[in-house]
Amino acid sequence: MVRASSSSKKPLVAETPEATERKRLKKLALKNHLLSETPVAPKSFSPLSPSKQVIKHHGKDILRKSQRKNRFLFSFPGLLAPISGGKIGDLKDLGSENPILYLDFPQGQMKLFGTIVYPKNRYLSLMFSRGGKNVMCEDYFDNMVRTFLML
Repeated sequence: MVRASSSSKKPLVAETPEATERKRLKKLALKNHLLSETPVAPKSFSPLSPSKQVIKHHGKDILRKSQRKNRFLFSFPGLLAPISGGKIGDLKDLGSENPILYLDFPQGQMKLFGTIVYPKNRYLSLMFSRGGKNVMCEDYFDNMVRTFLML
């Protein structure tokens, strides 16, 4: 019986620069305690309780209003609360896998990088009537853009 040499245990594929950078960033995040390798304990998970509005409309039919397609839901790494309505910034490269959002501020612009995510479930934007008679689905989102700030 012949044993395999120790050099045959390592893969012959060379690492790409992206893989090397990904490993470096992961090590840095672990070092700065931004990321953990230990999974969350199941007992620490507590499900959210439904709001009073959802309880009031329990069992009602959801009416679909929107017929639009290719809508994107944006997920931000914090609270975005504009003072008034209107334009908040510019969106570039939405046709690519990594769109860029420029948020306008009086001091300048903030550049947020994004990644298009295709979740298994749709996200709904619901409008509850005051009387508790029906629920209107204003929009549904098949695609989501997860934005993040690179430092």
